[in-house]
Amino acid sequence: MNFMKGLASILMALIFSGVPAFAAPTTISDPVMIVAGVLRHFVERQSSGDSYEPPEDIYTPRLGKLIRDDKKQAKGEVGCLGFVFWVNGQDWTITKLDVKSGPASQDREIVIARFLNIGTPEEIHFDFRRIAGRWLLDDVQSVKEPRWTLSEILKCPH
Repeated sequence: MNFMKGLASILMALIFSGVPAFAAPTTISDPVMIVAGVLRHFVERQSSGDSYEPPEDIYTPRLGKLIRDDKKQAKGEVGCLGFVFWVNGQDWTITKLDVKSGPASQDREIVIARFLNIGTPEEIHFDFRRIAGRWLLDDVQSVKEPRWTLSEILKCPH
């Protein structure tokens, strides 16, 4: 009888361990490391052609709402954001990746990513804010032509 209870407990633990509702939120202790890590995932997948979806819980409430609203309005089609903002393109072959900390304060940090994407120089600034003790991504800007700001793209008329 004790064996059956133990087996049932193990099975329930395994079943519930994969339930996203119980997953711990992504912890960002260093904004530079999260940007570098996400971009490395894209690099790792570029030869296989597989896509990568960064964690969805790394955005400030403001940016998260804009992203969710864009996906909802798109109804499975391409929304206002028609490219992967992390790599500034629909396709990517990332080389010469360099990720560094830019201007920072106690509750704000800009992470600067420079790389070549299919041979084109890119410089993308990731604006992180500390909210309730958590670092969260608040906006993204490409400073090379054509320039763009993620939050502005996501405000397009649907």
